[in-house]
Amino acid sequence: MMLRGNLATRPFYNERAVQVGLSVAGVALAVLTLFTAWQLLSLSAQQRDLSVRIARDEQRAEALRREATTVRSRVDAALLASTERATREANGVIDARTFSWTGLFNVVERTIPADVRLQSISPQVDDGILQVRLVLNATRVEPVGAFLDRLEAAGAFADMQSLEDQVQEDGSHVIICTGRYIGPGAPEDDQTPAPATPPPAAVTGATAGGN
Repeated sequence: MMLRGNLATRPFYNERAVQVGLSVAGVALAVLTLFTAWQLLSLSAQQRDLSVRIARDEQRAEALRREATTVRSRVDAALLASTERATREANGVIDARTFSWTGLFNVVERTIPADVRLQSISPQVDDGILQVRLVLNATRVEPVGAFLDRLEAAGAFADMQSLEDQVQEDGSHVIICTGRYIGPGAPEDDQTPAPATPPPAAVTGATAGGN
């Protein structure tokens, strides 16, 4: 007669399956650990590279700041002012070369009264504005005012004004006027006779550039 019961003091377990499972888990843990270590090393290398680049850029920026400071310290304020003044003078020369003396004399000739004499005329560029200085001689002041009005009415000048009135020994007046020159202006109407005009006695400030 055969006994079929289990006489063991504890139940039977499949230890091989447990061991395989633990081995797989151990391998997975090892792979994860290696991957984490590799990521850490890679990130550390990238951080070192970025730190080196940041340090290099900061050194370059500091060198540029020192260079800029050195350049600013070498700039002479007086030299800058002199250069600016020379530039303005050069621009004035350029403007004077394109200035038309013929157009200016034509508008003066057709508007100046017979009893007013032009002694001198000189253009000057001031902040890009062409100013013309007129020195006139007249026995009376009134015709000079009429002359200035005619220049503005012709569209050749604007903001005409008398700056100085010098009474001469013979009782005549030397009047200094100035105004902003716009251009030759509109030609005078053919039906209006042009006033007789004596030729200018002297012209100051003329350059060879006008036509």
